Amino acid sequence: MSQDTAAAEFAARLRALKERSGLSYGVLAKRLHMSTSTLHRYCNGDAVPAEYAPVERLARLCRASPEELVELHRRWVLADAARGRKGAPSEGAAPAGATAPAGEAASVGDTAPADAPAPADAPARVGEPAESAAGRGQDA
Repeated sequence: MSQDTAAAEFAARLRALKERSGLSYGVLAKRLHMSTSTLHRYCNGDAVPAEYAPVERLARLCRASPEELVELHRRWVLADAARGRKGAPSEGAAPAGATAPAGEAASVGDTAPADAPAPADAPARVGEPAESAAGRGQDA
């Protein structure tokens, strides 16, 4: 399912609930504690909420049935997943913050030397017991 299709189907469900409620965007937005323009973008498919909570509040305010709530959640998951793919890097491209694969040199300044002392308040390293972290960087 394409991003446009998923978002459009999700938005159509929201619009149907909004229209069935008989309430204006302004009244709904005020009751949902969001801006009117944000609610309008959701219902037009111009934006997909990052979280499901405002969608569920809207649906409950519009008296959605349990079945409608389940279907709306399913549509939101699909639209949210499609939204996440929109700006995803192409295959083969390393995501931001990725480290060089083993055996390849990292650029200067990417990592500290392994034997460098850590500040006394430094958190434990991955795989290191907390007791070791507490003793790191302190003189014995």
